[in-house]
Amino acid sequence: MTQKEMLALVRKLISDEQATGFTEGGTLEEPEGTQELLNYLDRAVDDYSKRQAANADTRLVRSMTISSSNMYLPDGFLMFCGLIPAQVEGNFLFYYGDMVNPTVKYFERLPYVSSYPETAPLPYEQDQYMTIAALAAIYALNKYEFNVSQDLMLLGYGGQQNANGS
Repeated sequence: MTQKEMLALVRKLISDEQATGFTEGGTLEEPEGTQELLNYLDRAVDDYSKRQAANADTRLVRSMTISSSNMYLPDGFLMFCGLIPAQVEGNFLFYYGDMVNPTVKYFERLPYVSSYPETAPLPYEQDQYMTIAALAAIYALNKYEFNVSQDLMLLGYGGQQNANGS
């Protein structure tokens, strides 16, 4: 599935196939229309990745070698798989263990939809496409709402954490 097809799927889910509610165009600074839907898709990727990492989804696991006691984390880093003697501040890692270039595993966020050209295939699996598109549709339909817990419960993301607005 490409970015263009993903946008079409979200438009279908929100009944905006004619692009009347979310018109074509928009910029990152003034999101409207297609750019706004891309922002919702990126937000959905972020939320989906965090929830799947919290559920220990092995499809998001990557490896990295710690080459120095102070280093930048890879783009998309969410959290380590297990405990390591390190401290994470922002996008920076402070490693306190023995420096023998250890390889550690971590969870990585899926790549944003907006980072791909319109016709390039997106690197998601089928269930990821559908969940991300459904989350983006929820965000688009609840543009002016702040509590989407009931919508999220329909996707199986229910529970007390959503009732609290997180």
